[in-house]
Formats: sequence, C-alpha cells, structure tokens
Amino acid sequence: MPEEIKFQVPVKVADFIDKLTKDGYFNSREDFVRCSVDILTQLYGLSKTSKGGKSLLDVLSDNKQTEAKTTKKVEPTKQTTTTKKVTSFTPKPLPKKKSTEALTQEDYDVLDLFAGMKFEFEDALHARFTMELMKQAKAPIPKEQFLKILAKLQAKGNLEKSNHNNKIVWKLIEGY
Repeated sequence: MPEEIKFQVPVKVADFIDKLTKDGYFNSREDFVRCSVDILTQLYGLSKTSKGGKSLLDVLSDNKQTEAKTTKKVEPTKQTTTTKKVTSFTPKPLPKKKSTEALTQEDYDVLDLFAGMKFEFEDALHARFTMELMKQAKAPIPKEQFLKILAKLQAKGNLEKSNHNNKIVWKLIEGY
C-alpha cells in the first residue's frame, strides 16, 4: 500500500506546479510530486531505479572520472619521407530506409529512449523524455505533443502501439 506524505510548499512553487498542470505537462499536483520524487530517487540511487546498483550521481561521477583517465596527451609523430601509393576507393552508398528519410531531432531523441530495449510503457517514455530534456536544460514538452511525435514515428514504421493490462505500450520496430 502506498505511503501518504503531506507537506507544504511556498505559494510561488504551488503556482508554478499549477501552471505546469494547466499547460498539460502533468495531470495534477499529485502527478507532479510523484514524477519529482521518482526523479530524485533515481538521482540518489533507490535500488529499484538505480543503474547497476548505483545512483545517477555515482554514474555521472564515474563517467567524469573515466573521461579524465582516457584523455592522454598524444606526442606528435615524426614525419617520414616514405610515401605510399594510395588507391582511390569509392564506397557504395548505403540504401536509405524508408523510415529515416524525414526524422527530426526530436524523433531521434525519442528513438534514443529505446536504447537497449524493445518495449516501453507510454507514461514511462514521456517521463524519461522529460527527464532528458531537463538534463539538457530544455523546457519539457506537454504530453500531447510527445504523443504526436510517437504517432508520427508509428506512421513512419519505427514504432508500434499496443495495449497491455489497460496501459499503452510502444514497441521499437525499426531504429534509425
């Protein structure tokens, strides 16, 4: 059974939550709070939501340390006077897939949400997309606009929509 927690926020914060709800980003104040708590639990590493037993902060910290370790100063190579004959090679152009012809940056970003998986619930996709936009310091988009992107990708043959236990599930048919 879910635990109920009541708390007070400044009027300025409540007005902001109400504006986001009115603009269609969330269905209610409760949805906003639920999403916020979910994001924070992932950030600080709740075991069910953390990546590989680590919090997102740990993952980001590990990535920063890995980047620092992998960047090495490369010494310039000495020029040799030996010349090699180079033959020209013209590669065949790759055949274009029908679904990649008119993908926008948003389409690519949505398809990136499926990295490593084939299925995802619609609400989870929207939450993850919103989280990715916030990481990039971009304003989240309303769910209706997100659903239009999904429908467009479905029409292009990249995604397929189905129902599972009265919830909408999206399946990745063809990436990019």
